[in-house]
Amino acid sequence: KLGFPASLQSGVHAFISMILTRILAQWGPTPVAVTSVGSQIESITWMTTEGFSTAISAFVGQNYGARNYERVKEGYYSGLKIVGVIGLFATILLMVAGEPIFRIFTPEDALAISQGKIYLWILGISQFFMAIEIGSIGGFNGLGRTHIPAITGIVLNGLRIPGAYILSGLLGMTGVWWSISISSIFKGIVLTSSLLYVLKKGLKA
Repeated sequence: KLGFPASLQSGVHAFISMILTRILAQWGPTPVAVTSVGSQIESITWMTTEGFSTAISAFVGQNYGARNYERVKEGYYSGLKIVGVIGLFATILLMVAGEPIFRIFTPEDALAISQGKIYLWILGISQFFMAIEIGSIGGFNGLGRTHIPAITGIVLNGLRIPGAYILSGLLGMTGVWWSISISSIFKGIVLTSSLLYVLKKGLKA
């Protein structure tokens, strides 16, 4: 029961990614390859923060079960600070050093490097928000409220499709990347604000 929302979200996310790839493909194979490589570079952020998210989930769950609600808050706040620092570092790194980082993976392809720099700059903007989103998912999971991040993720990830069509019509292929980045920003804001509200309002077992 608790795992179903996350499983559904993963399935929907995979479907959305296929649609976005199809949209990108109209500009040729390079943007598709750039997105694939760029997402692997990005994965350093979410893989790192997911480790802390798991720790947040375990800590919150243990103390929530023991009705130690102050410890729940303290644990989440501490975890949020850590993932926030990681996300901020990733944001600065990708926006400032995107070109040399991408060059490591495609040293001979000037077009891919040029587009990769743009991709990492656009997605770099959202790294901080993605990090706090992942940390907040851990908090909600610890409270047993897995449906909240799942619903938020499905809705806002789903908006990437119309967003990509609209923005790519205005900005070209970068519009697809902006759609992804903007949705990540909103997910971070919505989920973190929601959990902070829940904690401020008060917890009940």
